[in-house]
Amino acid sequence: MKFRYNILIISAALIVLILLIFNILLMNEKSTKIQSENIVKVGVYEYEPYIYLDRNGNVTGYYNDLLKLINKKYDFSYEYVECNISEGIDKLKNCDIDIMLGLPIDSRLNEDIIFNQQSIDEEEFGVFSKENIIMSDLKSSKNLKLGLVEDDFNAEWVLKFFKQNNINTEVVYKKNYKELSQLMKEDKIDIMVDNPYKKNKYKMIYKFAGEPIYIAGNKNSSGILANIDKAIEEYRLQNNDSIEKLQLRYFDEDYKKDLINKFILILISFILFLLITFIKIIPQIKKINTKKKIKYKMNKDKYLLQYQPIYNPRNKEIIGFEGLLRLLDEENKLVPPYKFIPEIEKNDMLFDISLWILKKAIEDYNKIKNYKCVSNKNFYISLNISLNEIENDNFVKQAIEILSKSNLEKNNICLEVIERFKINNTNKANKNIKLLRENGFKIAIDDFGIEYSNLDILEKLHIDTIKIDKNFVDGIGKDIIKNEIVLFISKIAKITNKSVVLEGVEEEHQDTIIKKIENDSIYVQGYYYNKPMYLEDIEKL
Repeated sequence: MKFRYNILIISAALIVLILLIFNILLMNEKSTKIQSENIVKVGVYEYEPYIYLDRNGNVTGYYNDLLKLINKKYDFSYEYVECNISEGIDKLKNCDIDIMLGLPIDSRLNEDIIFNQQSIDEEEFGVFSKENIIMSDLKSSKNLKLGLVEDDFNAEWVLKFFKQNNINTEVVYKKNYKELSQLMKEDKIDIMVDNPYKKNKYKMIYKFAGEPIYIAGNKNSSGILANIDKAIEEYRLQNNDSIEKLQLRYFDEDYKKDLINKFILILISFILFLLITFIKIIPQIKKINTKKKIKYKMNKDKYLLQYQPIYNPRNKEIIGFEGLLRLLDEENKLVPPYKFIPEIEKNDMLFDISLWILKKAIEDYNKIKNYKCVSNKNFYISLNISLNEIENDNFVKQAIEILSKSNLEKNNICLEVIERFKINNTNKANKNIKLLRENGFKIAIDDFGIEYSNLDILEKLHIDTIKIDKNFVDGIGKDIIKNEIVLFISKIAKITNKSVVLEGVEEEHQDTIIKKIENDSIYVQGYYYNKPMYLEDIEKL
């Protein structure tokens, strides 16, 4: 009890300590953010890309993003007041606005206007014309009309430059750049001053570097400007200056191109990722849907088994049946195996189908055993299964469980391995074949003799039946080599105590020759005796 009590005290102390540390950190975080209760009125004149309205009427541009950055350090609410430069200066003097962004420190502004100490940019501007000309062409021009915005102090630099270069101009002042652009459109001015970074349909014939620009305020705005300066200074002391990055993003063409290239690279990478994902996922989705369709057909009994009898040619008695998978279409017509078997294999459904076939064969066995053709006789049903299933421990386990619950006698179900054995398959396959045989299954090798390696597996694998491919049966009585191969396999089977089934017997002469082979464990299957049949047809035999 004392131990638990101490643990509780220590835990409580740790929680209190964590809360104290969290509170201190929170206070420190809050202390770095200066707060203002009043709404700061910010005078702005539309000057793209510094500040302008986007297509949706929202304020955007460099100043807008700059204020958002400052607002993270200096927590104040603000609202924009749209005006031109002249109106903005008057509003500052009259304290109708608190601050105005984008003014140079100029002696012509009276002492009622104050400035912050940290420059927010070094403005550039350009001289634009409708014509594709150079500055030297202007010297020979007479009655040249130059458009300027009232009280745009940087634009006054153009006048000085023109005077120094003996370019005579007649100045036309307007309150904003929209009005200047309209005059240019109407051919009422020849050249105008505007921002070189603005999307402009006119040709820039010269570019000027202006003075550093600041944030102006009135006699009541000193506190606001001081807090703004503190926020700007904090950013500029950081290794990764966010304000510098912002300026580069808006005004450095190389930086903007680099950003665009990076964006394009990211976009291409994203598209490639989507494409690769699409290429990988779509087949998977298709595979999942196909699997669902196959399972649906299984549940709705669209798959069925037809049975081809296996005969003893000497007495014409049925000793077994090969169960052959069939599919019914929507009109209940049989679909050829070559049309649906590849779909099952391609979508990894052989496992499920093979177990379904086994269950179906057991169900049908209990019906067939009551038919006259096999009444009171021992027979088996043979089913095709792939080498993958034989080597699959899970399949083998489930197959044994299904058979053990069926109450069928030993060797009533035969599994025909339909794929070619390789030497390196035999150890794994033989282990599971032995397990299956111990639990009541017969095992056969289908299409035996097609590959030379098949001969080797007779010694390596514990099988019960060899099924000789139709290709060899077709040659009986016609091809001496195929004749000898059939006789050779029969002899090997007899020596190793295995039965033989010859597939594809279709002619009477084939049946006659087979009967003469000295092997009491040789059996036949083919159209000469019966085609694959429905259960009701077997019942009539």
